[in-house]
Amino acid sequence: MDPKLRKQLVGLDPVPFTDLISTLTTSTGSARSHAESLFYSLCQTNPNSVSIKLLLLLQFSSRSEIRAEAASLLRNLLTRASNPYYLWHRLHPLTQCHLKEDLLTALRNEHKRSVLGHLRGGVVELGSDLLCDDSWPELIFFMFEAMVSSSPRVQESGLLIFSYLAECIETSSLPPLTTLRSILILALTDTNSSTGGELDVKIAALLASISLIHCTPSKDREKLQDLLPPLVFVLVEACTGNREEDAKEAVKMLAVLIEIEPIFFCWPELVDTMLKIAEFDELEEELRREAVNLVVTIAKTGEKEPVMVEQLVPFLGRFLAILLQMLSDIEDDEAWYTAHPDDEDKDTDEMHNFKFSKESSYAISAALGGALLVPVVIELLPAYLENADWKKRHAALIFLKGIAEGCSEALKDNLEQFVNTMVNSFNDIHLRVRGAALNVTCELLVVPETHVASKYHDRIFPALLHSMNTYDCPRVQVEATRAAWNFICSCNKDVLKIYLQDLLGQLHMMILAGNTVVQDEALLALESLAYLLEDTLESYYEYVMRWLKALLRDAIHNADRMLCAKLLQCISIVGAVLGKSHFRNDAQEVMEELMSFRAAPLEEDDPVTGYMLQLWMKLLKCLGRDFLPFMDLVMPPLFQYAQSESDLIISSTNMDNIEVKMAEGAGEKLRTKFRLLDEKASACDMLCCYADELKEDFFPWIDKAAPLLLPFLKFNFHKEVRKTAISAMSKILYSAKLAVEKHMPDDPEEQCLKVKQLCSRLIPSIIEALHEEHDTELCGEMLGCLTDCIQLLEELEEDQVIGIVKELKNLIVRSIFRTGKELRDVNYKQDALLLNQIAECLVMLSLESSRDLLFASWVKETKAEKTIPRAREQLQEFTFRQIRRAIMCVP
Repeated sequence: MDPKLRKQLVGLDPVPFTDLISTLTTSTGSARSHAESLFYSLCQTNPNSVSIKLLLLLQFSSRSEIRAEAASLLRNLLTRASNPYYLWHRLHPLTQCHLKEDLLTALRNEHKRSVLGHLRGGVVELGSDLLCDDSWPELIFFMFEAMVSSSPRVQESGLLIFSYLAECIETSSLPPLTTLRSILILALTDTNSSTGGELDVKIAALLASISLIHCTPSKDREKLQDLLPPLVFVLVEACTGNREEDAKEAVKMLAVLIEIEPIFFCWPELVDTMLKIAEFDELEEELRREAVNLVVTIAKTGEKEPVMVEQLVPFLGRFLAILLQMLSDIEDDEAWYTAHPDDEDKDTDEMHNFKFSKESSYAISAALGGALLVPVVIELLPAYLENADWKKRHAALIFLKGIAEGCSEALKDNLEQFVNTMVNSFNDIHLRVRGAALNVTCELLVVPETHVASKYHDRIFPALLHSMNTYDCPRVQVEATRAAWNFICSCNKDVLKIYLQDLLGQLHMMILAGNTVVQDEALLALESLAYLLEDTLESYYEYVMRWLKALLRDAIHNADRMLCAKLLQCISIVGAVLGKSHFRNDAQEVMEELMSFRAAPLEEDDPVTGYMLQLWMKLLKCLGRDFLPFMDLVMPPLFQYAQSESDLIISSTNMDNIEVKMAEGAGEKLRTKFRLLDEKASACDMLCCYADELKEDFFPWIDKAAPLLLPFLKFNFHKEVRKTAISAMSKILYSAKLAVEKHMPDDPEEQCLKVKQLCSRLIPSIIEALHEEHDTELCGEMLGCLTDCIQLLEELEEDQVIGIVKELKNLIVRSIFRTGKELRDVNYKQDALLLNQIAECLVMLSLESSRDLLFASWVKETKAEKTIPRAREQLQEFTFRQIRRAIMCVP
């Protein structure tokens, strides 16, 4: 800021500062932004002057909008939470005294509500900081003086400030509880409430009463029981007096209190009042929902205080009718008919009556149980189920789902009635009602106490098959298929065999129909059948596999990669369940069909790539070495999938939201979630699987796979990536070892040379990774890789031996520090195992290198350890013992 302008703004002339505040009240856009910048810059350099000038405006400005802006700015400056402009701690003590005094004076003298709101907020913000250490006793005196003031405006201020700060006031600073109760009862029962001012006082007293109940110790709360009747009466007045926001806040506060001290609110009139609020259609929906939520909260406390449930029993019919009415508040959205069931209410925080009442019906069912609810439901639901309005029928079914989830035990006595209701609704003229009925049936089928599938299969399953045939509404098909899936999982095999052929035929037709969501559900159901009916499905294997392969050929022909992947998964599961003897020939045929992907190779950013690679791995396990002809198809996308992006530099250790910067293109940033890292771990795991399954036959891909894994050995941001990379490296080295032993390559000498060159490159990388790794388990696995490299290399150079020896010494020293004990007394299994692996590495090193060089390197390294004498002695003792053991192993 220009020094001259700053001098003018903080000078004795009040006009420049007043003009700045006036600009903030009247300007928008860039003009307001500039004025804000000037103001907050001034706060940083001249906090005392700014505070005093704002107080002067509050006291002496004749313009209410200027006073309101000054009060708002002062409130912001006194708010501590996450506020860079918080200035109380930077004020001179004399300014602090003036500020506390003038704020209370302004509260006494101000008449405009727009100004009073900000003033009260500023006092509350400052009071929450100062009252905790009793640094503003004048505020406590003001509150209790104001609560009995003859001025409604001042009385309201005292009550509201108390409602926010009651918890911050020391008990010793409060008047006697009986006095406070009397003050609040008088404020709540003021007979002159016809004017707006007195109603404001009553509502402030309502909030203050709830705060007092909250902060009063449990043993003394009974003394405040007299507050409940006037409190509830004022709550009703607030609802009818266009003060719904205040009523909503009060109901929320009461719900919190009921959770803490339920027995205090064991008063039927409270339940009755909440139901009246919920039934009053002209009130705001959010207020009505809060009233319902309070009743649900009372029900939830029944486990702790059973008497709370007893007071609800006379009101259950009214309450359930309210929930059903709210459940009927739904529109016939066209998107529902094609949406996936899992996407309903997904990724949205928006609350509406239908969603709220559905959640409440589940909660009340779980809280009260079927013994109380089911008789009331049986009485209420017929009128809804027979109603001409589809919304009523839909609401009844959704409520039944809540009963099925929360009161499953109580359904047994009325099970046939419920089943008949569901099955009849499968044929409702409105598709939304059909979908709801299928959704409820899906829930009923998984309730173990009812045994619905076994008892009523002859009624349920034919109706489900008919619903699965609703091709004009994919959503109904999906709901029906999910219900059929639950039927499959819950009924016994003998019953399922009756419907198996019809079910398989229906699933086949659904996959052929071409709707993606329907295909997904049909394939999942088929996979479940394969798992559950392994012996029975064997007789249908040829039939099922024939049309699955035909569908796969069509998907390949149409270049539908995602459908290919899903069909492959289903084929692999069916094949894996029935075993290689059945599946080997079909797996071969499937892979030959997939060879057409050579013309259109999988790309790294193709969302299907990872899916396909996982499925190919399943086929690999089935075919074994017969999979080799297809490796040229699989390995290029796998290498690309696993490739470490050399242009990405991870610059944050926050694993919930890793920040990734591009090495090229300054300033450009990307954000990636764990998904990227999990994909890398998955790719390393796949390489491990291929090497493990194919053994020496994996040799042709070793020289590409091993260097690709090296960067992941030091991938400090994700342990699973390092772990799978190390495992894969071990398998790859074992494949190389077998290939050399069996003379697999066409040119053994050239290939042996290639393996040795590879090991020479790997040893420094493994040593570096060992140096940075702090996980003992991973260190042990790296040592296994290092030992394999030493064995394959056969003859080591001097610098290689020295590097290995130095790192092994570091590992031993780190182990000593972790255990804090002598090596021979180590009790920690992982460290003991690590030391054994170090010894094995030493043995291999002694076999493949000069003994003199090895011995000399150990002596040099152990004597160089000067900083920890005791550790050096232990290290020398251990190393010489292992060297002797190593040398003795040499023939």
